[in-house]
Amino acid sequence: MSQSARIVLVLLVLAGCEGNLDAVMWDCQLEVQKGNAGKSVEAAEERGHAVESCMRARGYRLDGAKPSCRQGSVTSACYRKI
Repeated sequence: MSQSARIVLVLLVLAGCEGNLDAVMWDCQLEVQKGNAGKSVEAAEERGHAVESCMRARGYRLDGAKPSCRQGSVTSACYRKI
């Protein structure tokens, strides 16, 4: 399967899952990864902040009440709908 076919498949799946926190997180991670491809491991912190910004733009915020959730988290369990 070509890369463009996989991207279309992912987008179709995500379109059917709108409102699903895991799907939103996955979409943000995919979006950030496309812009972060080939960058060093040191860019992981930058990637985490970019995912957090993406989640915020889609109506979610980091749940600071959870002790394991810190700024730049890339775990869907750390976010909640605004």
